[in-house]
Amino acid sequence: MFDLIILGGGPGGYELAYNSAKKGLKTAVIEKDRFGGTCVTVGCIPSKAFLHAEKVFSEAKEGNDIGINVSNITFNQKQLVKYKDEKVVFLTKAAEMKVKRSGAKIYKGFGKILETSKPQDFKIKIDDKEEINGKNLVIATGSEIFYPPITGLNPKDAKIIDSTKALSLFEIPKRLLIMGGGVIGLELGTFFAGIGSDVTIVELAPKIAGPFDLEISKKLQEQLEAKKKIKFLLGHKITEIENNQAIVVDLSGQKKKIEFDKLLVAAGRKAVVSGYGLENLRVYVDKGAIVTDENLRTNVPGVYAIGDANGKSMLAHTAYREGEVVLENILGNKIKINYDQIPSVIYCTPEVGEIGINEENAKKAGIDVKTKKVPMLYSGRFVIESGNLAGKNFDGLLKIVLRRDTEEIIGISLLGNYSSEIINIGSILIGKRYNPNYLKNLIFAHPTVGEIIKTAILE
Repeated sequence: MFDLIILGGGPGGYELAYNSAKKGLKTAVIEKDRFGGTCVTVGCIPSKAFLHAEKVFSEAKEGNDIGINVSNITFNQKQLVKYKDEKVVFLTKAAEMKVKRSGAKIYKGFGKILETSKPQDFKIKIDDKEEINGKNLVIATGSEIFYPPITGLNPKDAKIIDSTKALSLFEIPKRLLIMGGGVIGLELGTFFAGIGSDVTIVELAPKIAGPFDLEISKKLQEQLEAKKKIKFLLGHKITEIENNQAIVVDLSGQKKKIEFDKLLVAAGRKAVVSGYGLENLRVYVDKGAIVTDENLRTNVPGVYAIGDANGKSMLAHTAYREGEVVLENILGNKIKINYDQIPSVIYCTPEVGEIGINEENAKKAGIDVKTKKVPMLYSGRFVIESGNLAGKNFDGLLKIVLRRDTEEIIGISLLGNYSSEIINIGSILIGKRYNPNYLKNLIFAHPTVGEIIKTAILE
């Protein structure tokens, strides 16, 4: 009998398997496809290859400003896809090898949960053949792309693509229509617009970037409109697809038709929980996701759910942390997860980062706050590396949200290059409940963009 069985080898699953085995637990992980899950195979990692390529391409075209004269710059999409595929193969193999070296047992196949009459004696059948059992079970089955029920929206139609298909396109669509102005839509929209597509993003909400800070979102939209020429239709929804046209309706009911060569569906993802036999254990599922508490426990003792399967925060680093919390609880250390300490990033150009509670959400929650706010132009390195963006209606922005009574730092939002790296500082500040007095004694390297954090506090 295994001490722990993990159903799914994505970011949360394979890291948990590695850490569990290293801690001495007899561990098994079951994966039906490649290790790394959505993140490594068709999500955050391959999309960064695309975004990196677009950034290099765009910066090269603007090289004259800093004395780099490059002529006849071309973009080879087929070569980029090949490069991306090579890196994905390397990383998936590396993830699997990491688990093997830890001593965890790997099972390749589809694992289904069977009924059991004994508490914490969970039975999993793999590909209807081999059967294993364990004392603890972690469900890390991930998520899949959500296709809204729209007339004429057929995933099998070659003109209709999702993020997975977009990352394998050999040809750049002349007209790309994107359904959804969240992280996926903005990142892929930035890429395709940067290499030549005419991009239009349709978003039902009155702002882009989902729950990110309102002021940051507005500034991001301005930059994507100005630099990437992306067109945004906010407060609109696609109601029907007719051949190569989408019928788009605004909140007042007015309709318009938009022609496209490809329609990218980026309306979100949904947890994958059906077909795995959860009903055999009577695991509670609500609104399509497994219900867990602050220890990641389900309603069944010994059964946990991490990553996209519990629907709380569909980010790879969330899954990593949830796996760590589960392992500590199995080992007898009753720790809880703090979702306020999990950063979110949009890797478009310019980047956006956020952690904790932003200004609008704090006010909605009735928290009396004050905000420290400075332009990113306060960083000399930012000015140098932003090229012709700096000083031309783009100064970036950093916002630090503090409780008014205690001055505890509860949220950080920023827009500008290196946001994805700087936001990690926020995890420490919020996790330790620091106030500005702590930052005043820190010494940041100069010139760095990250020192803007201290600059803001001292304002």
